[in-house]
Amino acid sequence: MKSLLTYILLIVSTSVVAQESIRVTNAIGRQIIAGNLSEDEARIKAISTAKVEALRKAGVTEHIQSYEMLYKSEVGNKFEEVFMNDQFSEIRGAVKQYEVVSVDKGIDEFKNFYIEVSINADVMLYDKGKDPAFQVSIDGIKQGYQNGELLKYSVTPTQDCYLNIFNLYENNASLIFPNSYEKTRLFRAGEKLTFPLSNLMEGYTLEKSTSQPETNKLLFVFTKENIPYIKFRLNQEGDQISSFEDISAWFFSISPDKRVSYFIQFVIY
Repeated sequence: MKSLLTYILLIVSTSVVAQESIRVTNAIGRQIIAGNLSEDEARIKAISTAKVEALRKAGVTEHIQSYEMLYKSEVGNKFEEVFMNDQFSEIRGAVKQYEVVSVDKGIDEFKNFYIEVSINADVMLYDKGKDPAFQVSIDGIKQGYQNGELLKYSVTPTQDCYLNIFNLYENNASLIFPNSYEKTRLFRAGEKLTFPLSNLMEGYTLEKSTSQPETNKLLFVFTKENIPYIKFRLNQEGDQISSFEDISAWFFSISPDKRVSYFIQFVIY
């Protein structure tokens, strides 16, 4: 399914995330080029290692193993490892943004070819953990759907909140809520709302892009403040296309006490 919605238009908004940020320079990551690993893939993995090093330099030493899992999952598009792992709710910082300063190639003392990357990064530091009282019930999503079937579901939060929904599929990602038909809104505590929110639609038509069964992965991110996701581009079909790296950077830039997320998978047959 290339997108749950084919009519999404650009939402003009700004994102404000109030957290302490530390600027880290010259964080180094190295990746050996071996086996079937291409030079481009090695560069991406080296950046992943550099991000973990940036966290160390910023003073975030707890849960380093979780960070390593996070960025490896980011590289491998293993979305569920990021958003279904409880360890990630306990980490105390994240790389909000970074720029690559240099990329060098060489041979180490064991005669292995490698790529070494240096980055400058803005590291967000959290001063609070997750809020156990902030939860949302999501009901009505089945494990499997027939091609062309309608998707409907409801959400009921325990606290007032806002919502961004992402569709993660294969090597692609898109923002599917809010959109031009369903605007950003406040979801009231205890109020059950059914999607689609628009009265113009009975449901979201699910269409797969291949002849084989297709797994779709929805990421629901509820936030206590209105923190819209804006880093996307419109394709010719009007889909709000983004990347997993940008989505995870936005997600982890939000303090854990101000967000709760749910990762739901289903298959279109």
